[in-house]
Amino acid sequence: MLIGSTIKDSYKVQEDLLVESLRSKAEAIFNLIVDMRHWNAQFNGVYVKTEELQPNPYLKPNFIKSEKGETMVWVNPAFMTRMISDIASTREGFTLKITSNKLINKHNAPDEYEKSVLDRFDENPEIPYYWNIKGDTFRFVGALKTEPDCLNCHSFQGYKVGDVRGGISVTFDAKKEFSQLEEINKDKEQTIMFLIIAAIGSIITLILYQTMQRRDERKISNLNESLEIKVKELDEFNKTLHKKVKIEVDKQREKENLLIQQSKMAAMGEMIGNIAHQWRQPISAVSAIMMNIKWTAIEQGADKNFLDERMKEANEQLKYMSQTIDDFRTFFKPDREKECFNLKDEVQKAYKILQASLENQNINLQIYCKKVITVYGYSNEFSQVVLNLISNAKDVLIEREIQNPKIKIYLDEDEKNIYCEVKDNGGGIDEKIIDKIFEPYFTTKEGHGTGIGLYISKEIIHKHMKGLLIAQNIEEGANFKISIPKTKDMCNANIE
Repeated sequence: MLIGSTIKDSYKVQEDLLVESLRSKAEAIFNLIVDMRHWNAQFNGVYVKTEELQPNPYLKPNFIKSEKGETMVWVNPAFMTRMISDIASTREGFTLKITSNKLINKHNAPDEYEKSVLDRFDENPEIPYYWNIKGDTFRFVGALKTEPDCLNCHSFQGYKVGDVRGGISVTFDAKKEFSQLEEINKDKEQTIMFLIIAAIGSIITLILYQTMQRRDERKISNLNESLEIKVKELDEFNKTLHKKVKIEVDKQREKENLLIQQSKMAAMGEMIGNIAHQWRQPISAVSAIMMNIKWTAIEQGADKNFLDERMKEANEQLKYMSQTIDDFRTFFKPDREKECFNLKDEVQKAYKILQASLENQNINLQIYCKKVITVYGYSNEFSQVVLNLISNAKDVLIEREIQNPKIKIYLDEDEKNIYCEVKDNGGGIDEKIIDKIFEPYFTTKEGHGTGIGLYISKEIIHKHMKGLLIAQNIEEGANFKISIPKTKDMCNANIE
C-alpha cells in the first residue's frame, strides 16, 4: 500500500508540474499580447504602408493615402492582435484568438468554451484568467480589461474603464507532452516491480533454506545465521524503500522545475523573435518617411541644419529600438556550450532588460568593476540569475516604499574565485526565513510569486557553474553573493 501510494503521488506531482508549465507558457503569451496592445493603443493605432494588406472593414477610416499616393492601412490593437493570432495559429498544435461577447468583427465570435469563460468574467471581473485541460487539449482565456486608451474605439459599446471587454484565448495540443510523461511513468513502474519481485525472490529463498534445515541439524545452525542476516537486510530495505523513492521523486521535481523555467524562456524567446520580425519593416519605413519629410521641408525653405539635427535624433531613437529588439532576442536564447564571457557585459545585459522599469520607479542602479573580468561558463544562464536578483531587489524596494532606493552591483576576483554581489537598501531579509528563501516553492510574494526563481538561480550557480550563491543581511539591506571558482578551463586572456 505504501509503495502504490507513493507511485500514485509521484504521477500526480508530475502531471501537476506539466499542467503548470502549460499554464505559465499560456500566461506569458497572453501578457505579451496585452503589452503589444498597450503599445499600439497609446498611439491610437498605427499606420502601415502596404499595398497587400486588406484594410479592416470595421475601422473608419481604415486607410489613408500619403502625399505620394501610397496606401497607409490603419492597424488598431484588435486588428494587430488578429493578425498576430493568424500567424501564431499556423503552428501545429497551437491556436491564438481574440474574442468578445459584444462583437464588432464576426470572425472573433467565441466558441462554447470561450463563451462560458467570458460570462464568468462578466460575473467576476477581478479574476484575470481561467483555464482547463480536457483530454490532451489545454485551453486558457485571459481577460482584456478596458483602459482609458481603449475607449477611443469602444466607448460607443457602453464600456467604462475597468470593464472586461473580451479575452485572449490560447490553446495547446499537449498530446506529445502527456505521451512522454506516460513513458516515464511506465519506466518507473517497471523499476518498482523489479524491486518487488526481487524482495519476493528473497523471501522464497529463505523458505527454501528453512526446508533444507529440517533435513539436517548441522545445516540448520548455519542456515539460521544466514536467515537472520537476510531478514535484517530485507527489513532495512523495506525501511529505506520509501525514503529512496522520495529522493528519486525530489530529483525528478528538480529536473521538472528546470524544464518549466526553460519552457518559459523558450516561449518568451520565440514570441520576441516574432515581434522583432514584424517590427523590422515598420522601423525601416518610418526612417524612409522621415527622409522624405526632410527633403520636402528643405524644398519649402525649412532650415536644413535644424532638420539634420532632428533627423539625427530620430534615427538614434530608431536605432535604439532596433538594438533593444536584438538584446531581448539574444537574452532569451538558451546556451548550448560553455564559453568565455565578460562578467560586466552580462550584468549590463540583465540590467538593460529592467532598465526602463527601474528608472520608472526612480531606483538608482550602479555597477562597480575596476577591471575586465573573464568567466568560463553559460553566459545567458548567468545573466538570468543576475536578472532575477535585480528583479527581487526592485520588488522589495517598491513594496517597502524605500526612500532613495538603490541597488549596487560589485564585480571582483581573486586568485581562486570570481565574485558578483548584488546589494540593496531595502531593509534586509527576515532572519526567520533567510534560511528558506532558496527552497523550491517558498515565496513571500503573495499572489504573484512562483517560489522557484531563487531556487533555479541557485541550481544554475551550484550545479551548472560549480559555484556558490548565498544571501546575507548587511547594514542597509540584503546582499546576494555569487562566487564562481576559476578552473583549468578558464580563458587565458581577458575579453576586451
